[in-house]
Amino acid sequence: MRNRQISYISFTLTLIAMICFGNFWHKLSDFPCKNWGFMVSKTTKSYIHPEKVVVRPWLGEHNVYGVFMLPNNYLHDRLIRVNLPVNQTLCGVVANRSQTIAGINAKPGHYLVKAYLQTRTAIRFTLTGKINDLKELKNWQLGYGKKEN
Repeated sequence: MRNRQISYISFTLTLIAMICFGNFWHKLSDFPCKNWGFMVSKTTKSYIHPEKVVVRPWLGEHNVYGVFMLPNNYLHDRLIRVNLPVNQTLCGVVANRSQTIAGINAKPGHYLVKAYLQTRTAIRFTLTGKINDLKELKNWQLGYGKKEN
């Protein structure tokens, strides 16, 4: 009889914890797509897709990113857009300008940048079965334009 009560109590507490966590999880916001993160250029602005996308949110922070290759003498937006088929656009932050990132070497006359998407956003899409949408190169884009002198 006592074992049965303990089972019911632990089941009830687990259920309450799951409901509270679910409500809290959905209230966490994605990184906002604000206008300050996108450059306004007087010249033509172009968009590129990444050379590589890594989606491994279970490894923790900074394991959901895209690597973009840009020509020298071009500026890029401070934010990336990830356009998902469910009519949702996510934004992430661009960082780490380099010649080599994640095993990719920049071509001559180019440089690489790494752009991060929030880990909690990727976990949410993973748990809902949409991880493949995040892995699609065509869904990620970074805007860039010629430097103005």
